[in-house]
Amino acid sequence: MGSTGAAILAVPVAIPAVLITVATYLTIAGTVVTAVSQAVVSDESKEETKSDVN
Repeated sequence: MGSTGAAILAVPVAIPAVLITVATYLTIAGTVVTAVSQAVVSDESKEETKSDVN
């Protein structure tokens, strides 16, 4: 999502404001999804490490 939005925003031609708004939302949503995904993976790896120690 984020890369699609960024690609639309980087187009060198004039595009409608609605498309720019949608591309901005896609970029933000992609960034949030990536951050949440990384946080979940990080938490799971910490839990596995704790269970291996016990």
